[in-house]
Amino acid sequence: MLVAATAAPRREERDRERREMDGARAHGADEALSSSRQRHPTVEPSGSMRTTGWSLLATLSLALMGAPRGALAALGAGARAIEAANAALGADPPNREAALAALAEAISVADEPEAVSEAYVLRGRLDEEGGAYEAALADDRAALAAAPNTRWALRASVRAEWLLARSEGRFEPLRRLESLRQDPARANDASAVAALERDAESFPPGMVRVEARMFVAEAYLGRLHRTGDADVELRRVVNDPRAPALTVRLAERELVDALSGEGRFDDAAAEARANAAQLDPGFAKRIARLARRRIERLVAYGVLAMFGAMAGAALARAQRRGVLRDAGRAIRRVAPVSAAFVAFAALAGGALASNYERGNAAPFWLLGLAVLPLILLARAWSAVGSRTRAVLVLRVVLSGARVLAAAFARLDGWAPADLEGVGL
Repeated sequence: MLVAATAAPRREERDRERREMDGARAHGADEALSSSRQRHPTVEPSGSMRTTGWSLLATLSLALMGAPRGALAALGAGARAIEAANAALGADPPNREAALAALAEAISVADEPEAVSEAYVLRGRLDEEGGAYEAALADDRAALAAAPNTRWALRASVRAEWLLARSEGRFEPLRRLESLRQDPARANDASAVAALERDAESFPPGMVRVEARMFVAEAYLGRLHRTGDADVELRRVVNDPRAPALTVRLAERELVDALSGEGRFDDAAAEARANAAQLDPGFAKRIARLARRRIERLVAYGVLAMFGAMAGAALARAQRRGVLRDAGRAIRRVAPVSAAFVAFAALAGGALASNYERGNAAPFWLLGLAVLPLILLARAWSAVGSRTRAVLVLRVVLSGARVLAAAFARLDGWAPADLEGVGL
């Protein structure tokens, strides 16, 4: 009881002290906040400041509304004229006269240089399409002068450079070439193309003569199917000192392609060797392989012919000796095993080839059909043929070579790309 009576007053005293301390802390915080506000007062906008801000905004708006309306009106006039020209050209049929009139109106808006430059570029395009190359060149130069640092000036500069590079003969050769290029019916007419070929020989040296010869060569190679005449034109382009490097490379490749397409592999390989610098190394190697393949083809067919001839001669002698039945019995003994082996090789090879995206199983099946008779013929020859060492060695060599020759012949006829894959 004494302890409880003593502890109660002490607890009350501690609670009173804690309340006094909390009050002191709160009072100190309020004083600190008041002091801070006195040091950093918040600025409230006064009525005069609000009035001044609205006055500045109104003045700026009036200044913008009173900006050079003449320039905006001029820009609008030029843009409207160009839109009218584009609308006239987009009509069905296009109204060229109305477009030219609208562009002339846009050009007259002298205080809007970009619109003037655009109008000159558009008019130059119309002049070029109409064969008026001198006027097109003048329009491009005017576009450059009107607004040098615009996208229209860049377009004008590119076209002016293109026209100047083809200005030989006062643009007459270019008119002659473009008149045929832009007429699909005449471009597919052999007599019209032949006339351009003759005219090109009288053109002054330059880009137009090179392009005319390429146009004629491509027409002969493609739609007119006159490969021999195309070879002549392509060779003229290759030997023209004014022809650009890229055009020479294209002409050289097409020339070699045309020679190999005619089956003139030796000529194609010789051309590729003589102008190797103008050809891609991979393309030149492929042409060299095609030239070698002609020899490989002759060897393969020669092996097959020799094997057939010697086997046939052995069977003929066996017939005269009356032992041909031995050949029949030998064939019957090996036929099931040989057929099973060939079927497995053909089907398995075809299945593996079919798993590839560009694989083709047909060559393996055809190879199986070709190899089985050769295996049976070799067995018949072995049963009735001579037993001398020289003939045995020859028969073994030919029997092995005839499989490779048959495989080469089948791939050469059905899948020549597979031969390239193994370097043949």
